[in-house]
Amino acid sequence: MKNKKLISLFVTSLLTLNLVGCSSTGNEGQSEQGGTTKAAENTLYTNGGPEEFFEAPWLNPGTFVYNKVLYDRLIFADENLDPIPGEGQLAKSYEMSEDGLNLKFTLRENVFWHDGEPITPQDIKWSIEYSLKTTVINNVFANTFKAIEGATEYLDGKADDISGITIDGNNIDIKFEKLAPDALLTFTQFAPLPEKHLKDVDPVQFQQSEFFRNPIGSGPFKVEEVKMGNYTTLAGFDKYWDGAPTYKMHLNPSAGDSDPNLVTNAKGGLLDYSYTKNIADVKSLDGVEGINVDKVDVRYTRLFFANKFKKKDGSEAPLADKKVRQAIMYALDMDEILDGIFDGAAEKANSLTPDGVDKVDGLNNYDYDPEKAKKLLEEANWDPNTELDVVYYYDDQQTVDLMSIIQNYLSQVGIKMKFRLVEGDLATLLWSLPEDPVNGPSAVDFDLCYGATAALSMHEYYDRYQTGAALNSHTPGTEELDKLIEATNKTIDAQEQREAFFNLQKYENEELFVLPLYYQPIYVITSDKIQGMPEKLGNPQFNYKWDIHKWTLAE
Repeated sequence: MKNKKLISLFVTSLLTLNLVGCSSTGNEGQSEQGGTTKAAENTLYTNGGPEEFFEAPWLNPGTFVYNKVLYDRLIFADENLDPIPGEGQLAKSYEMSEDGLNLKFTLRENVFWHDGEPITPQDIKWSIEYSLKTTVINNVFANTFKAIEGATEYLDGKADDISGITIDGNNIDIKFEKLAPDALLTFTQFAPLPEKHLKDVDPVQFQQSEFFRNPIGSGPFKVEEVKMGNYTTLAGFDKYWDGAPTYKMHLNPSAGDSDPNLVTNAKGGLLDYSYTKNIADVKSLDGVEGINVDKVDVRYTRLFFANKFKKKDGSEAPLADKKVRQAIMYALDMDEILDGIFDGAAEKANSLTPDGVDKVDGLNNYDYDPEKAKKLLEEANWDPNTELDVVYYYDDQQTVDLMSIIQNYLSQVGIKMKFRLVEGDLATLLWSLPEDPVNGPSAVDFDLCYGATAALSMHEYYDRYQTGAALNSHTPGTEELDKLIEATNKTIDAQEQREAFFNLQKYENEELFVLPLYYQPIYVITSDKIQGMPEKLGNPQFNYKWDIHKWTLAE
């Protein structure tokens, strides 16, 4: 009962903050002159419109709706982000060798940029090479492209291009120097851009180039009118290879998944498609006629990074014994915590991997059991005078509330903790690597670090725990863990990778080299006006075959 009262007090303040964050200016959209406007006929209303520049599509490939509809990719992904075999998008076909070292694309002949010029294999080759020199490239893309034969020489300035990318007519052949397990996934998300409009732009100034004030893409929609910070309209591209859409799009400016006017616009008929993580928005739209809300599991996990290296003075880490880490998991009533803090908008985690096809069945849920936690601590010879140093880097009140609640739960099983906000050079303070990645000592000063992992690829979840991997400031290398991670990187086959990840998840669930806390799903919001949407929705932050150009709008 004590815990429930504590959580209730915190939730009251959180709800107040959420209500403030969801305020808006009125029930109708804003016109350029500051007045109101009504929904235009045969127009799909969405948000995420640009405020100063259109975001380049190579860092967050699908965060903004416009990045999904202004640009095509070479191949399609399904709703699980698995590459769809056979026919592609810009590629008429593609073929990967059995050893995963040779990838061939055959570009369609009837594909065009929005300026009417044909898309060429040279545009594809140039885009790959140029992207590696920009500062806004997704890590999955970069890792794939760096694995191409000749990429190292190109980046070192010893070659003018990447020798492993060759062109023969409409064919683009890519030869990899080493296996790139996310190669096919990369080409479901990477959007080629027109060389002639960007070749003279300094890669460092890529995002700030004039191109991204009115970009020329290859997708089913093209830019029609831009009023930066006010609204943007997109029109169907009449030369689109798979048929032009029959409606326009109107984009109100906002961040990708944070729109203060979402509820107001949805209720006012000025929002037909959007997504949010904000449970206050979801609650506000519950029961609103003509509005549908669908929950989608995505790869986003909040967790504690557990530092298991010896301390700088040579003493053992308080969390070196897995029984202590297991005790912490049993000590936390995450269902109760999440219900209080997030009002049902988050789900308890038992792995880095969220629920869905990528997750193995039968994992231990670590259901709340304080007596079991106490027993494990006794078996681990836990010193009750030990005080865990817990750090976090989010500066919001919700995080402070969560830390206070966790502190209270741990105190009930005999674990002391203090918590503090870390500011400044986080790369050094949190992720500095020990000189000896197996034996330590630690190069950072924390026992637990509250943070998050968001991933396009499953490898982004786990590769960082390899011996000596970048950012692995906390998990000593072991032969068993290295082998399990290596197995996930030995194949390009999606199902074989999935099986390897299943084995890794079982190990993770037992060893708890990190302490997974909760997942935050995304909620896709649509109006009844949209017809023809896919039955199975994928992660709206990335690209999958949703055939938006084939949707129709009801009158």
